[in-house]
Amino acid sequence: MRFQILGPVEAWQGQTQILLGGPKLRTAFAALLLARGRVVSNSQLTSLLWGEVPPATWAAQIHTYMSRLRQSIGPAAQVIRQRPGYLLRMPPARSSHETALDRQVTVDFLEFERLAAQGRAAANAGDAAAASEILRAALATWIGPVLGGVTDPLAEYERPHLEESRLSVLEERIDADLALGRHGELIAELIELTTVHPLRERLRGQLMTALYRCDRQADALAVFQEGRQALAESLGIDPGPTLRNLHQAVLVNDPALAHRAQPPTAGTANVGTPHVPPPAPPADFTGRQAQVSELRELLSSPGKRTGPSAVGAIVGMPGVGKTAVALQVAHGLAAQYPDGQVFVDLRGSRSDPLTAAEAMGEILSLLGMGKADLPAGDERRGELYRGHLLSRKALLILDDVADEAQVRTLLPGVGSCGVLLTSRTRLSALPGIRPVSLGAFSPDDAQQLLQSIVGAERMAAQPEEARAIIECCARLPLAVRIAGSRLAARPQWPLDRLTKRLADPLLRIGELRIADLALSDVLASGYDRLPPPARRALRLLSLIESPAFSTWTAALLLDLPLDAADDVIDQLLAAHVADLVQDDGTGQPVYALHGLMRSYVRGRAAVDGSAAERREALERLNRPTRVSYRGDECTDDRHQWPLD
Repeated sequence: MRFQILGPVEAWQGQTQILLGGPKLRTAFAALLLARGRVVSNSQLTSLLWGEVPPATWAAQIHTYMSRLRQSIGPAAQVIRQRPGYLLRMPPARSSHETALDRQVTVDFLEFERLAAQGRAAANAGDAAAASEILRAALATWIGPVLGGVTDPLAEYERPHLEESRLSVLEERIDADLALGRHGELIAELIELTTVHPLRERLRGQLMTALYRCDRQADALAVFQEGRQALAESLGIDPGPTLRNLHQAVLVNDPALAHRAQPPTAGTANVGTPHVPPPAPPADFTGRQAQVSELRELLSSPGKRTGPSAVGAIVGMPGVGKTAVALQVAHGLAAQYPDGQVFVDLRGSRSDPLTAAEAMGEILSLLGMGKADLPAGDERRGELYRGHLLSRKALLILDDVADEAQVRTLLPGVGSCGVLLTSRTRLSALPGIRPVSLGAFSPDDAQQLLQSIVGAERMAAQPEEARAIIECCARLPLAVRIAGSRLAARPQWPLDRLTKRLADPLLRIGELRIADLALSDVLASGYDRLPPPARRALRLLSLIESPAFSTWTAALLLDLPLDAADDVIDQLLAAHVADLVQDDGTGQPVYALHGLMRSYVRGRAAVDGSAAERREALERLNRPTRVSYRGDECTDDRHQWPLD
């Protein structure tokens, strides 16, 4: 279980958020957390919940809030009545070396303090690289304005010292980065920080140091004058001795201000440009220009982004060319991501997909971290992962995402990194992502791809046969590529020889194979990952003569109520094995199975289902139905739906 106050006040059980209710209940919960196991008196709770004018029923209401908390967060943490108030008791740590992963309950501000202490210890030991890394991880525990959703009295009482703790750790992290010679990277961040906190002299001194080390002595002196003016106008005082001494050192070009490179420290993770570049896009990449342009625009100019990291997603059915588009997009963005591009196959369509922690380890390894430096605990690894990405401009290409749960913790959240996902699912539960959906090629694009493989001369000799091959491939990029490769490997074949072999839909899938590339394997991985109800639906829907069907048709065929049939169809749409093609004019949508998936699943129907199941489904579809109307509803002998 995870409790957080460094952002919205929330409680989580794994990936499921626990509903805490409104501001009063969140306030009571946050007050108990911040008390660190000490008793919070009724008078304190009353003041934090209602301010100076509590209601007459305050005691009963506090009792109610605590009862609700017990129901929400127990038994991992206990809300205990202990006069004169309440306390929150959590399981104690088993040892001082226990990680967040080992604990039954984690609290974000306690994790922040633990990491901050470790970072300070590394800095005191002279290990600036480790200090920077750990302090970044500490700062990554903050996910928004602290104590979101609580009452004003608690926020006004607790926020100032929590924010002060964050700023102190931020300044310590910047000191570590300056020690590592990252002065050029820090200037933009420090300009923003001194604008937001104009009276904070340590930040101003750090900006002066960074500017001086970038040979911008005049700018460093101007920053000092701006700070002196801000202090005089706001407080009527001059800068303190530390900032004045720094100003004098800049004036006289004191050699002590120059950066001195630190010797490498044993065990320090060196994370930089990826050792292994991503694969190149296909040399004959075809079409998809609108989608490539849209994604490049989304992911461009990473240094100018101040909010969440940009995340693009490419979704579509198996074989539609998602990876090729992702690599083409990345190829055009190489110059904008100087810290490199990282390509990781998440194996979402295989039986052994990577876990999020395994993917983090792979990414950190590709960025240059030694395997021995990777922490074993998932939560600790996640902290380091987010900390490493926070100040870098790298593009992560996460290919073949299984679902939202696999990739959610891999998204950096904030910073200058970009992320490009490919998936067979819609990924609609990831916040702030509008996926780019790929369908079949246009006839012209399919023709261009086939010609680039087969040659213009052969295509011109038999243009009708070329078009027939493309239609047999349902303009699916992978199928067109396999067909073209078969022809290229057999220059003696006229095109109509392959056309004849692809003519029978039941034999077509077996023909679309060359070397180790088989369309059946790709379609099988899409079919096998569907939930059992969706696989059954796909098998039975493939039996009807037309590839198009309505919800009513599916309900009859599957022997399901309309709502249940809708749910199954939605699973097929999410996996991109069916598409919404039109509205039939009555307000009822019409769907269609992709031609090649339909051919493949017809073959699976004879293996995975029974003859009786197929016969009964077709009988239900073909038998006459009695339809009646009553009020706003139309009903047959098994189903009911609104007329509008």
